Amino acid sequence: MAHIDGSSRLSNRGMAVWSIVLLGCLGFLPYTYFVFVCVLGFLCLCFWQAYYHHKELLSLLHSQGFLVLGVLFILSSSFAVNTGEAYLQLAHFLPFFWVWAALVLYLKAASNPWQQLCRWAMVLVLTTIPVNVIGIVEYLLKHVSPGYPLTTFPGVYWLYVGDLAHPRTFSLFDDPNTLANYLVMILGLNIGLLFLPLRTHLLKNFPVWCRGILYINVLLTLVCLYCSGSRNGYLVAAFLLLVSLFYVKKHRWVRFLGVAGLALIAITTARFGIAGRTPSLAWVTDDPRVHVWQLALQLVQERPVLGHGLGNYKLLYNGEVPGYDFIAHAHNLWLMLASEAGIPAMVILTVAVGIVCYRATRLLLTLEEGSDNYAVMLAFYLCFTSCILFSLFDVTIFEVRVNLLGWLSLAVLYCSPELNQSRPKKLD
Repeated sequence: MAHIDGSSRLSNRGMAVWSIVLLGCLGFLPYTYFVFVCVLGFLCLCFWQAYYHHKELLSLLHSQGFLVLGVLFILSSSFAVNTGEAYLQLAHFLPFFWVWAALVLYLKAASNPWQQLCRWAMVLVLTTIPVNVIGIVEYLLKHVSPGYPLTTFPGVYWLYVGDLAHPRTFSLFDDPNTLANYLVMILGLNIGLLFLPLRTHLLKNFPVWCRGILYINVLLTLVCLYCSGSRNGYLVAAFLLLVSLFYVKKHRWVRFLGVAGLALIAITTARFGIAGRTPSLAWVTDDPRVHVWQLALQLVQERPVLGHGLGNYKLLYNGEVPGYDFIAHAHNLWLMLASEAGIPAMVILTVAVGIVCYRATRLLLTLEEGSDNYAVMLAFYLCFTSCILFSLFDVTIFEVRVNLLGWLSLAVLYCSPELNQSRPKKLD
């Protein structure tokens, strides 16, 4: 692992500035028209780190295998079926390796990392409440007044970017499944924050009522997930609630909320389906993803080393799945990487991320449930776990908000073992 000593720490003034900038970026992240500004803020951090700490940055990327992975992606793109498309798709990977490394250096240099991480998680959760409300209102408008255009509701339409004619909710995202992935990641953060001690110092800058909002937002998120009609999102949400129940020992309200959430998922699915999509055995026996995965495996066999090029799956698809004229990707992150970038690239990325997750899991199992560190780390652990689980059946890294939140969570997991050793559990 790359070692970052005291000489590489940012100045106190620089840390204070970046603390405000990053918190602001995360606060505006869910909102469509501010995404560019948020991304720009993270890129400025990357340039700052590259200017002042380029050696540490390169060392970190090299030691974790991301430099090698970047070279493999570029090679794959150079020999792609459509090189232009492949080079374009590099934007979903290479800049985020850089963002991950910059965040790792930042967290290791921070004087109060656990408090900053708690603020990040809290802001991300609280700023998702309007996303949930907009999604629920949109769903109701579409079903109560079908055919009645949302343009007659300026307050809704101004924020709305989805398909007006589609029955599922889009909220502030361009696809219901992308919305669902973002929501389950936020749900993971939300559940983790519920484990914070009542007298924690980490939330001293937040009003007392914010803790109550966390409980309310769990139910709001589940309702908005239902409106998105994402079966994958519902499954991941159920897993998160089960995990929370498994870990609960002292928090009876978390236990109650977990049971209520699981009951809500079970009852609504049995009675109403998922956003009007009636449950059926065909969801398991005749899921089009099976055909999509078969095509991906065929592409892997044809070019196992460098793949066909990032983003080339959709160009090679010729209507193999009945009823689908266009399919954008392999609906599984690992099959997508293997078929488009090659097996070596897929293995390196899996191993690099797997090592980080293994270290984080070991630490999480040793932390005391009632500690501040435990709650904050659990929040980001569940957030990243949600992203991984969702990627088993869909790929949404093309949405910058989902991608950025995933790499930020991975940076937190990478830093957690070192931060826990060097920082006290309680902050004054």
